[in-house]
Amino acid sequence: MKEELSAGGVVCRRVSVSAGQRVSWQFLIGKHSGYSKWVLPKGLVEKGEGLVETAVREVEEEVGVMAKVVNLVPVKTIEYSYVAELGKQVGESANGQVSERRVKKYQEDGGEGVEVHKKVVFYLMELEEELPDHGWEMSERKWVSYEEAMKLLGFESEREVLVAASKLL
Repeated sequence: MKEELSAGGVVCRRVSVSAGQRVSWQFLIGKHSGYSKWVLPKGLVEKGEGLVETAVREVEEEVGVMAKVVNLVPVKTIEYSYVAELGKQVGESANGQVSERRVKKYQEDGGEGVEVHKKVVFYLMELEEELPDHGWEMSERKWVSYEEAMKLLGFESEREVLVAASKLL
């Protein structure tokens, strides 16, 4: 069984302060270009990289924003398993299909279907700067309210991450 470790972020921004000093927040989500579901930005930890570094890099690459980690204690960690097969994925997955290039690598290393155990660590992050564009992994990105994010996010595990993050705000 292959082990994958990823990190990502629940990116938020303040949108208004009411007369009673209550802060209103929006959350950044992306629509994955491979499987067309709305997700939180995340990705694999690269060699020599820490979890926080990965979260910051993946947020920048996938949804095109510079964001700072608000708290070094993760919001939530999710785990799941799936079978990676070229052009197809079987099993429960919090992030839909894996990239074809990763599946090809797994197949080169050992055959057809490869069972993968994945752990994803999410951090609460706040917007610093919006960049003009985002990477190929997301077909679009958008800022949404908590309620809209809860409706749009394509995976229950990521909705649970959002719930945990909103409690910290």
